[in-house]
Amino acid sequence: MNLRRIQREGLESLLAARRLGYRVILLGRSLPEFAKPLVHEFRQVDTYDRAASVAEARKIHAAYDLAGVVNFTEVDVQLVAAIATELGLPGMSDAAALRARNKYVMKDALRHLDGVLPRFAKVTDLAELRAAVEEVGLPAVVKPTGASGSKGIFELRSPEDLDSAMEYLSKIARPDFDPVFRQFGAEFIVEEFLEGDELSVEGFVSAGEVHIVTITDKVTSVPFHLELEHKVPSALPADAWAEIGATTKDIVGALEFDNCAFHLEAKWGQGGLRFIEIAGRPAGDYIGSHLVPLATGVDYFENVVRVAAGEPLRLAHDRDLNAGLRFVLAERAGRFEGVEGLPGIGEDPGYDHVFFEVPAGSEVALPPRNFGQQRVVAVIARHVGREGLERLLDRVATETSARITTETGPAE
Repeated sequence: MNLRRIQREGLESLLAARRLGYRVILLGRSLPEFAKPLVHEFRQVDTYDRAASVAEARKIHAAYDLAGVVNFTEVDVQLVAAIATELGLPGMSDAAALRARNKYVMKDALRHLDGVLPRFAKVTDLAELRAAVEEVGLPAVVKPTGASGSKGIFELRSPEDLDSAMEYLSKIARPDFDPVFRQFGAEFIVEEFLEGDELSVEGFVSAGEVHIVTITDKVTSVPFHLELEHKVPSALPADAWAEIGATTKDIVGALEFDNCAFHLEAKWGQGGLRFIEIAGRPAGDYIGSHLVPLATGVDYFENVVRVAAGEPLRLAHDRDLNAGLRFVLAERAGRFEGVEGLPGIGEDPGYDHVFFEVPAGSEVALPPRNFGQQRVVAVIARHVGREGLERLLDRVATETSARITTETGPAE
């Protein structure tokens, strides 16, 4: 179902299926040029239209011996569950898929987990937000229940922040701003702001069994929480890993996830693990496609295909390295002309990949006007030790900068 927005991740998902000997039939809104040699057949359909998509899946099922149906994106979780159920393929139930997609329904199903969830409430307008903040308290965070990719996250630090946040959200949570809002629309969740170190848990559920592959340390931008840096594996101590793993299994079990990859986001602090959300698909931002394989040797995307096809997973680590990513940000709106400092760091063999998220020459806008353009370049590094990896990523932060031109002239 569709491909990830980031072309290299889309390419890696197709290559993973081909390595396992499968032919790929792509059901989606478009067929990118890079995918054409790797796709056996493309069926175009509006995948936000569930009835039309399921009907097209039935036609494919009649013509082919299907092994599984798989998604790598957030917006297709419910559709893939519906198709899997319709065609008798491995997948999640419709109820579990809804819990994976709607952040309020998700947390509502986890109320029994004492000390893990933030205080939270569902709101649809400013009056409800004001009433909810009386219960949740400040500081807080408000965001759409069905968004993805950090779209529409607003911090609430004082009562004055509520009006502006809801004004922005009323403009953002519309299908003409982003098609993702065709699902759940202008529905929001307000949550207690959590302190602690950000992390994510990467894993799978196969035939009811939860498998944790690794834990990722994360850094996000302020104040819009765009993901800025990832490091695999987490540097947290063994007892933290044990608690995080146990709580993750409790969460996945309570939500009744099955036959899927998952990406759980949380914070770790004095109170232990505090839950943010969990997705029923693999991590993006090159975590699944590149960082996990570089650090552990586990081919994460191959296992995404395996779990969708009901095949045994292959999760044994064959290396113990440290892999990380740092995004270069555009610091202001304008025309993106390139990145200063890339040739210098490119001479260091510790850097594995440099990916342009935004083509040079493109106009970029910053949040809250646009949540997908500020991260212009991703740099991936690898080292035998965590300190060495930190040095490599710090160089990206200190030695590179996005070159932006505006009507008034160049600016960095």
